[in-house]
Amino acid sequence: MRPETRSSGLAGRPRLTGIATLAVLLAIGGCAQSDPVAEGAAFEATKPWLAIMDAGDYEQCWEEASPLFRDQESQDGWAAKAKGYRDPLGGLKSRQLNVTRVIRDPWGAPAGLYAAVVYDSHWDNGVIYETVNMQQQGDGRWLVAGYQVKQQ
Repeated sequence: MRPETRSSGLAGRPRLTGIATLAVLLAIGGCAQSDPVAEGAAFEATKPWLAIMDAGDYEQCWEEASPLFRDQESQDGWAAKAKGYRDPLGGLKSRQLNVTRVIRDPWGAPAGLYAAVVYDSHWDNGVIYETVNMQQQGDGRWLVAGYQVKQQ
């Protein structure tokens, strides 16, 4: 199930999804934990990935994402969705951290530690919430496990 936006300019465009269950659980506060160290590490790990997204190198974003992310979508499929959604927004004006939440073993996802990092992002053609779902890997690195957008 892939939700769609309903606001003008984004109507009918699918949101880019990853671990939708994680985003839903975090949105309602289910199983979220306070872990400042993990939150900080997950937040920092979103920055280089978002820089690649902002540069429009969607194929590289796919390469840099977690195996879980890559298993959900082909590289070409991801690139087409990302281009179709991000390009109409125009240029990025600003991006500010809204909130970071950590969750362990979310329902519907492989066991492990995850984080949702939510940004308020202002673009030439709109204002959106960007949620970058992160998954901690066995070696401790945080990699992108999903990406969602929602118009504010």
